[in-house]
Amino acid sequence: MADGIEGRLVAGAAARAGQRGAQEAVGRLQRRVDGLYAETRHFAARLAELDERLERLEAKSRSWFGQLLSRDLDERLELLRLEADEAEDRYDEARTNFEAARNELDQARERQSELAAGVADYDAALQDKEERLTTAGDPRATRLAEIATELERQAAVLQEADDLLTSVGWSGRALDTLEHLVGRTKKAALNDLVGGGMLAGKAKYDEMDALSNAAAYAEQCLGKLKDELLVYGERQSLQTGEPLDSRARFLDVWLDSSGHDVRSLLQVLEAQHRLPRTRSLLQQVDADLRDRRATISTTIDQLIAERRHLLAE
Repeated sequence: MADGIEGRLVAGAAARAGQRGAQEAVGRLQRRVDGLYAETRHFAARLAELDERLERLEAKSRSWFGQLLSRDLDERLELLRLEADEAEDRYDEARTNFEAARNELDQARERQSELAAGVADYDAALQDKEERLTTAGDPRATRLAEIATELERQAAVLQEADDLLTSVGWSGRALDTLEHLVGRTKKAALNDLVGGGMLAGKAKYDEMDALSNAAAYAEQCLGKLKDELLVYGERQSLQTGEPLDSRARFLDVWLDSSGHDVRSLLQVLEAQHRLPRTRSLLQQVDADLRDRRATISTTIDQLIAERRHLLAE
């Protein structure tokens, strides 16, 4: 059994070594196939256009009027036939190159699939060897168990960071909508302020209603993010050193109302004034989370590399 595992590890290591090159080859060939396909379509359309012009000109040359201009038409027909022949040659060449590249791409994808299967078996062989070492009481088993526990913990923290980044994304899109509506509402309020009449007043309140709903939704997104950040902070800080001080201030810098109609130009201007600060805080959270995620990913990669090294001994 040991010999079988070691053989699988050797084959799997070779598959892992070739996997990146195979992936790059597939990407390169896919771009070539896409380009040749576009080129083939171009020459096919060009050839169809020339064939249609040639057919019309040949029909014209057979008419009584064409007989009067036979010399001129013959010269035009000859030039058009030469152009069509050249386009057909280019089309045939592009189609041949396209088919060759597509076949090469199919072979590269097949090779990539084979390597992926080898890598999957390599991971399974690592697991089998780890179990064998644990059963045999090998000194490496203790460290391997510690690595497994830490990998599980880091995976959970990484998932939390991804969930928070998703919430940051929702909050950012809510701010984008709100910023757009603030501009519209400000314009409508100014129009009404200078005496726009009944229609201007209705337009202002319609925009204010939309702004109020958008503000309530943004506040909801930011409030959810604030709660998630606090929970996350109890388990793992966003940064080493000082904690992020913006968590508890998200709602403090937002609209004082919690979804009620924004009914005055001053409130609209206040919302406009607070938007940049809120967006700045959100960007700070996003940057901290991405830094934290990069650190977690590096730690996971190091743990996986150490595990593989121990099992390869």
